[in-house]
Amino acid sequence: MGDHGMSVEGDHGGESVEELMSTLFLYSDRPSFKDEYMQQFSRRIHQSRAEKLDYDIDSISKRLLYNAKEYPIVAQIHLVPTLAYLLQIPIPFGNLGAILPDVLHPLHQGKNRLYHLLHMVEQFRTNALQVYDYLDQYAQQTSQLDFSFSKLNPLKQHLYRAESIMLSLLQEPSFLTDLESDSPSSLDAFTLQLEKAIFAYDTFLISTIKYCQSIWAQFDTGCMLLGVIILGLGTLTSFCLLNQPTVSSTSILKVALPVLSVGLLMVYARYSVLDDLVMSKGWFEKMDFVDWIGASVAIAICSSLLVIKPQATTSQFWNKLDWPLLILASIVQSFTLGSNSLVIWEDRGTLFVLGVLCIFWMVRNLTSIPQFSFVQVILAIIFPMGLLTLARIASFTGQCREEQFPHCNYFHNGLLIFEHSNEGYMSIALLVVTFTLLVYFGAHLGRITNMVVGGVYQISSIIVFYRTVYEIFSKTLDTGVEEKTELALMIQKYVEIYLPRGVYGLFFFGVLLAFIQLYYYSPGQEKRASRMCWTLFILATPVLALLQRPLGSAIILGSPFLIELLCQGAPSSLLIRLTILHFLGHHLFFTTGHQATFTSLPWKAAFIGFQDMHYYTGMVLVTLSTVAGYILTWLGWSVILLETMEEHKAQVSKECLHLLTLLHLIPTFLCAVFVFVLRRHLMTWKIFAPRFLFQVLLQVGAHVAAIISERFL
Repeated sequence: MGDHGMSVEGDHGGESVEELMSTLFLYSDRPSFKDEYMQQFSRRIHQSRAEKLDYDIDSISKRLLYNAKEYPIVAQIHLVPTLAYLLQIPIPFGNLGAILPDVLHPLHQGKNRLYHLLHMVEQFRTNALQVYDYLDQYAQQTSQLDFSFSKLNPLKQHLYRAESIMLSLLQEPSFLTDLESDSPSSLDAFTLQLEKAIFAYDTFLISTIKYCQSIWAQFDTGCMLLGVIILGLGTLTSFCLLNQPTVSSTSILKVALPVLSVGLLMVYARYSVLDDLVMSKGWFEKMDFVDWIGASVAIAICSSLLVIKPQATTSQFWNKLDWPLLILASIVQSFTLGSNSLVIWEDRGTLFVLGVLCIFWMVRNLTSIPQFSFVQVILAIIFPMGLLTLARIASFTGQCREEQFPHCNYFHNGLLIFEHSNEGYMSIALLVVTFTLLVYFGAHLGRITNMVVGGVYQISSIIVFYRTVYEIFSKTLDTGVEEKTELALMIQKYVEIYLPRGVYGLFFFGVLLAFIQLYYYSPGQEKRASRMCWTLFILATPVLALLQRPLGSAIILGSPFLIELLCQGAPSSLLIRLTILHFLGHHLFFTTGHQATFTSLPWKAAFIGFQDMHYYTGMVLVTLSTVAGYILTWLGWSVILLETMEEHKAQVSKECLHLLTLLHLIPTFLCAVFVFVLRRHLMTWKIFAPRFLFQVLLQVGAHVAAIISERFL
C-alpha cells in the first residue's frame, strides 16, 4: 500500500513494474455490477487499456506474485477522474487520466442495458472533452512542436470517430424508443454501437496518456546512449590531441571514411528497416534525419583522431608524471558526482581536493630548490599554505542544501548585523578587510596601467562596498513595523538602481581606457598582454561582486590576492597551479553562496540596476552572478600563464589550455554517464540532472575562455 512501490534493488523511480505498482482497494456495500454482461464489458475495457499501455500481464503476475488477469491493473493517473465522478464534482483541468468503468452506475438501476451504456458514454465523453481542452490549451500556451496540430491530430481522430458514432445513433428515433423500453427491439445492434463509441473515447484517453508519457515521463534511452558515446569519443579525442601530434590527412581519411560509411548505412537501416521497431520502443524519438547525419559525422571525426598516438613532451614548466596524475585526480573527483551521498557534499570534496593539490604544490616547490636555505624554504611553503589557509577561511561561508541539514553550519549573510555581538564584530571585521583589499588593488592597478584606471576600479569598488554596508545597516534597522520615509525610499532607489548602473558603465570605460593606454605602451607584446589580462581581471571583480550578497562580494573583491599567490612558485609547478585554479573556481562558486540546484539560482541578481524585468539583461546578470567564480578563474588562466612567460622568459605551451578544458570535459562526460545510469533514481531531477546541465554550461564557458586565452599566448 502506498503511492508507488520500490524495486528489489531499492530504486524508487518510475520505470520498472515494481516501482510503478501499488495496491488500490475499493470498497462498496453493493456489488460493482450485478449484470454479468457489464462485468465482462468492464474487464474488456481494462484488457484494452493494458494492451494499449503495453502491460506484460504474464510477467507482472510472475514478478509480483498475484493474478493480474483476475485483478485489473489501474494506473494511478486514473484516480483523479474516478474520484471526481464519485464526488460529483468537475474533473480537474490538468487531468490526463481515464475514468474507471467499474464505478459507473446510473441513478436509475431499473433501466435496461442501453441506458447503462449511455450513462458510461456520457461520462467517458465528459472525460475525453476535458482532456481535449487541456491538450488545446497546452499547445497554445507552450507552442511546443510535440503538441502541434500534426502531432495531435492522430490522437483526436479517435475522439472525432466516437462523436460521429454517437451523432448518428442519436439521430435514429428507434434508439430513443428502445432506451426507455424494458425489452428493446434492437438491443444487440445499439449495444454494439455504444460499445464502439465507448472504446473510441477510451482509445483517445489512453493514447493521449501514452503519447504524453513518451514526452514527459519516459527516457529516450537511445538518444541518451548516443550522446554519451559522442561525449566519450570527444573526451578521448581531446586527450589524444593534448600534445598536438602531427599526422597526415591521408591517415585520418582512411579511418574517417569507413566509419562515416557505416554510420550512413545505419541511418538508412534506421529509416527503411528498423523504423517500426524504433518507434515501438520509443528510441531516438527526439532525433530527425539531420541529427543522424550530424551524429555520424561527429563519430567519424572522433574515431579518425583516436588513432593518433599522443607524444610525451618535456618542459621546464612540468614533470613527466604531472599530466597523468592531474587527469587521474580529476577523474577521481568526477566520480563523486555519481554518488547521491557525495554529490550533495561537493563543496567539502572540492575543499579536500584543493588541500591535496596545495600540498602537492608545496612539495614541488621544495624539491625544486637548487640550494636549500631558510628563506627559500619559507617562500616554497608560504604561498601554497597561504592559499590553503584563505580557502579554509572562505569555506566557513556558503549556502546549505536542504539535503545537508542538520549537518551544515555555514556563516551566512543573514548573520551579518551591526550590534554588540560576535556576529556584529565579524561584520565589522569583514568590512575592514574588504576596504583594505580594494585600496590595495586600486593602487596595484594604478601601477600596472595608470592612476585613472586605478581610480575607476576604486570608485566601482567603493560603490560595491557602500551597497554592502547599506544592506547590512538596513537589515539591522528594519523592524518590519515602521514604513519607510520618502528619503529612505529615494536612497534605496539610488543604491539598487543608479549606483549599479554606474558600476557597469565604469567597467566598460576602464577597459577601454586600459586598452588604449596599453596599446601604445612601450614594452613588448608579452608584457603588454600580461598587464591587459591583470587589468581585465581586477576591473571585473567589482562588477561580479556587485551581483553577490555581502559575503560573496567580499570574497570576489579579494580574489585577485589568490591569483597573486598562484603566480608564485617553482616553474615546474605550473600545471599544478593551473589545476588548483580550476578547482578554485568550484570553491568560489560554493563560498559565494551558490549550489548546483534550480532553487539556488540568484534570481534577485536580475534586478540589480534595473527596476523592471528585462529578459535578456536579467538572464545575463543571473548567469554572471552564478558563474562569477568560474569567470575569475578563466581570466586567471591568462594572468598566470603570461606572468610565468614574462618571469622566466620562455614560451608556455598551449597544451596547458588543453589540459584545463579537459578538466571540464571529464566531469561532463561522467555526469552524462551517471544521469544515464541513475535515470530511475528518485533524486535524478533534483540532484544529478541540474549538476549535469551546470557542467555543460561550464564546459562551454571554459572552451570559449581557452580560445580567447590562446590569442594572448
